[in-house]
Amino acid sequence: MNKRIIDTYLEIKHESVIAKAKLRKSDYGAKVFCIGFNKTGTTSLGKSLVQLGYRNFSFNRVIWRRKYANNRIEDILKIASKFDSFDDLPWLKEDMIPLLDKTFPSSKFIYLERDEESWKNSMYHWTYKKTGVYPNIDDKIKEFKAHRDFVFDYFRNRPNEDFIILNIRDKMGFKKLADFLGKESISDKFPHFNKT
Repeated sequence: MNKRIIDTYLEIKHESVIAKAKLRKSDYGAKVFCIGFNKTGTTSLGKSLVQLGYRNFSFNRVIWRRKYANNRIEDILKIASKFDSFDDLPWLKEDMIPLLDKTFPSSKFIYLERDEESWKNSMYHWTYKKTGVYPNIDDKIKEFKAHRDFVFDYFRNRPNEDFIILNIRDKMGFKKLADFLGKESISDKFPHFNKT
């Protein structure tokens, strides 16, 4: 299928998600944010949050390209007020995490870890699949490590009830997530989506 047709379809689909959300009442209370770096299992975690009853907001081209890229942070926060949980971009960005933490007090943050070799392989193939160009994996691993260092530094003094580190491949990961969120677990392990 033509890439332009797919892009247009996704833009319309993502605009409709935002249009529907604008009809909901704003809530600036506690939220759940997945702040794991790309290709650590953010999609699987987002789907898990839906299974636990959260109204989840995942990657959205309109938010990423029109709002975040143009520094329209207030618009992003307004949209965030309409959902319960979030995964992927822009929520995991280092400049967004402190804003989300301040804007939505008592929120819970989930960092997803993944071993570096597995992550590099996934990022390498995913980037090629999406762009047709293989990435400079050395640059990507620097971003991955810088993000991890930022998150660990930012949350280093936070209580365990606010911040957790999970691994999508952990056979008890879904149960740990449910326990962290005070929800009843429907499975021990995570479902796996968006494989590369």
